[in-house]
Amino acid sequence: MAHSKLYIKLMNAKEWREIRNAKLNLNPLCERCARKGYVTPARVIHHIREIESGLTDEECRQLAYSMSNLQSLCYECHHEVHSEARYNTKQQHQEREADRLKQWVARHGGG
Repeated sequence: MAHSKLYIKLMNAKEWREIRNAKLNLNPLCERCARKGYVTPARVIHHIREIESGLTDEECRQLAYSMSNLQSLCYECHHEVHSEARYNTKQQHQEREADRLKQWVARHGGG
C-alpha cells in the first residue's frame, strides 16, 4: 500500500485513537516543555520516528502504534519539532553542504 494511503488508514483507525488517548493519560504534560522545566498541558501526540519511514506496511504500523515512538507535546513544541525536522531534511542538508563547499573554495582561492 502506498505510504500516504497507509498513513491515513492508520491515523483513522480505532487503534490509533485508543493509543493516543492512553499516551495522553500516561503523559498529560508536554514532555519537551518538561525537559526545559515548564509545565504545559500536552495537546498532541507526536511520532518521534515518522510512520512513513517504515520500509514495510507492518513496520509503518509498528511505528504508528508503538508507545516508545510517541511523545506528548503542546502545540508550540509540536510546531517546533516539525520546523526542526524540515530544517534537517536530506535535501536541505545537501544544500547546506554544497554552500559550505562553495564558501571553502572561495576562501582558499579556488574557482
